Amino acid sequence: MENKNFNFYIYAFAIFFLFALCDYSCSSGKKELIIQGTVQSVERGKDGYTATLTADDGSDFDAVFSKVKLGDDYRVFTVGERLRVAGDSIRINNKLTVAVNKINPNIIPQ
Repeated sequence: MENKNFNFYIYAFAIFFLFALCDYSCSSGKKELIIQGTVQSVERGKDGYTATLTADDGSDFDAVFSKVKLGDDYRVFTVGERLRVAGDSIRINNKLTVAVNKINPNIIPQ
């Protein structure tokens, strides 16, 4: 009888551990980020474009603008414009990349 209880606890712990691991791995890769900067370059793609921006602290980051994701809010920014974006972020080759899902309606004055 003790062996069955022991097996039950092992299985319960394993299931709990798997759920905790899945929750951690699914949430730890992406972070919602709000950041502002000045557009340095624009590289057009198939469904949008990637803009390289310089943040106020001097660091560079990429912002990916998708026509599908932004819908009616989609617009192409030009070099020199300042803007604030929000979206999921990830580091690729030690460079911050933001998948933009919101553009601040108020363009930041220079």
